[in-house]
Amino acid sequence: MISTATTVPDLLRTAIPDAPTGRQPIRILVCGVPSGVNHIIHQLHVLGFADAGEWSPALPAPLQGEVIRILVRYWMV
Repeated sequence: MISTATTVPDLLRTAIPDAPTGRQPIRILVCGVPSGVNHIIHQLHVLGFADAGEWSPALPAPLQGEVIRILVRYWMV
């Protein structure tokens, strides 16, 4: 899991510590109604893309009633 920031802008501004050498962090966002976001995250878990616990906690999205959860993956430069 990544930072404990409470807003999306704060989370996106937060540096990602301990990035592996030669790799750049990439943030993957899932946005929408909470039940839909959780469903997609669990589907990605079943497919072996990422453990559900690796995603950030649900953060309020700009649209009322929606949330954003973020996952960090690394890209080899």
